[in-house]
Amino acid sequence: MRYDLEETTMTNYPSMQQLADTTNSGLRTFQSLAEIMLSASEQLTALNIDAARSFCAFAASQTLPVNAEELRERVTGKGNTQNQGFEQTSEYLRNVNEVCLRAQAEVAEISTRHLNELSSSMSSLFGEVAKMTPASALAKLSAAAPVQEKRKAA
Repeated sequence: MRYDLEETTMTNYPSMQQLADTTNSGLRTFQSLAEIMLSASEQLTALNIDAARSFCAFAASQTLPVNAEELRERVTGKGNTQNQGFEQTSEYLRNVNEVCLRAQAEVAEISTRHLNELSSSMSSLFGEVAKMTPASALAKLSAAAPVQEKRKAA
């Protein structure tokens, strides 16, 4: 059987284009994932800087008690300071959790979409390869299989 050069070139071109499109899709996905991670890192860095500023401001406002009466006042008022600290800490942790959950959801969405595109592209590519396989070669292979089994049995 003789192959026509133009026929194989025309058949190969869409497959090569599909492969290039799949590669570009992977690069776009990587870029999207990198943007998500950089955005989340930026938000977490801002939260950490704010927390450090709050801690420094609190530490700067604290002084050692000069006398016993000032010490008593601080001990009695310490509950309010602790409650405020717990509130700030819980707000910080809630914000960190929100940033992480948002980034995780975006990564899952993009990854799922990319896997679906990749699966579709590979299925289409395998379909193109199957079309390029000559039917007579498949028939010869299927006809040769029983002959080989008979030889092994003998």
